[in-house]
Amino acid sequence: MTRPPQLTVRVCHEDLLVMAGLVALIGQEPDFDVHAGPGPADIRHDVADVIVADYACALGLLAAAGAAGTGPRIVVMTRRDKEGEVLQAIHGGVHGYLLQDANPFELMDAIRHVARGGSRYLCKRAAMLFESSPPRTWLTAREEDVLRFLVKGDCNKGIARKLDISANTVKAHVSRICEKLHASSRAQVAVKATQRGLVRA
Repeated sequence: MTRPPQLTVRVCHEDLLVMAGLVALIGQEPDFDVHAGPGPADIRHDVADVIVADYACALGLLAAAGAAGTGPRIVVMTRRDKEGEVLQAIHGGVHGYLLQDANPFELMDAIRHVARGGSRYLCKRAAMLFESSPPRTWLTAREEDVLRFLVKGDCNKGIARKLDISANTVKAHVSRICEKLHASSRAQVAVKATQRGLVRA
């Protein structure tokens, strides 16, 4: 009886101890050939079937892949569970999203699912956030820019100067942001956006 071909799995994590633990855990599976690395700079030379990565590494890999014109199959394993973070990763192109308290069996299932070309593999928390925030309510890049300054307390004219757009345009963006976040005031927008992790650093 011939053995099925092994899946090549790479682990990319900024915490070297966590990376070593994931390599050891995943390496216990007989059908996985697992290695540490690569970093975002090495993505063009990577031939892994699946990359298991922390949040920051995943976004770096996706950015590098976009520049290289290739897209790795990535499963994110992270503590980040705010709506903005989850949606940024999913819309950015990750194929799986698990929280670090996931059961090891769930991680193995996610790797196999993603390697086979299955649809997104999301943990319950990520799936709930993704399903409750359909694409039509997701903020545009310009709305994110306006929101970032709004949360800092800038007025419309101040935001307009910083983004080199008119105050009326800012007002329109603020109105759409309020509508999308179901907020009735700028203060409520700031609170909701912060709680949901919608403001990028």
